[in-house]
Amino acid sequence: MKNDVFAAIALALHEFQGNNVHDKESGVITIRPRHTEWSSRILTMTKRPL
Repeated sequence: MKNDVFAAIALALHEFQGNNVHDKESGVITIRPRHTEWSSRILTMTKRPL
């Protein structure tokens, strides 16, 4: 069990140093609005109570 802890720490340090990275990310996230039925205004409106 103790060796498992050492192995997990070693792997975390290895990845923290920038190793084992599959692709380089630009760090920029682009969010584009996408209109669907979930965001339709007619579906969010409720009938006026009597």
